[in-house]
Amino acid sequence: MNQIQLPETYMALSDFRKHDIYLSEMNQAQIIADFFPGTFTELTQRLSDITGAFYGGILKQAGKLYGAEAIDQLSSTFMYDLGSRMTLRNLETKSNLQPGIPAVAKILIGAVFTSSPEYNFEFKELNDHKGELLIKGIDRYHKITQSLQIAGLLKWPVIKPFIQGVCDTMGLDVLLEIKVLKLDPDSSCSYHVMISEK
Repeated sequence: MNQIQLPETYMALSDFRKHDIYLSEMNQAQIIADFFPGTFTELTQRLSDITGAFYGGILKQAGKLYGAEAIDQLSSTFMYDLGSRMTLRNLETKSNLQPGIPAVAKILIGAVFTSSPEYNFEFKELNDHKGELLIKGIDRYHKITQSLQIAGLLKWPVIKPFIQGVCDTMGLDVLLEIKVLKLDPDSSCSYHVMISEK
């Protein structure tokens, strides 16, 4: 009988699974081999897809219950709150993070690393007075709302309130400008972000 090779991802994340209990007649190794994401890229993409589906599903339901105008309102409030919460968490855990435009940039980088793997960033300028960058890639929020036929009810990019929440939570009096350079039907995007002192 062949030994089933468990995915490397399962081995690396086994702490999360150590309390799972299977029935004796269940083939635990085969279930893990068949259903656990085989690579970290696959795992990350699946988590991102689920996050996008949750976001889009809630917005669509809000539109059905409260009208189309509730969709953008809910998205904006949610994104702002998410930016604020992420900022508070980072300020609490990273003692060397001092409020300012460079700290906003670091929180954005952290958000891409942990929450938005389909985005890439390209910094053009970063100092105490100004931050300028491009955010490019696939906009998962556009992708899900496009498939749910509600994308036209949102102001793009929907991440602008997230960045505003970061800035406001740090108490920064800055000018935030985000321009959509590209947002294609396949959700390929390029956003120009400028944060500067007023």
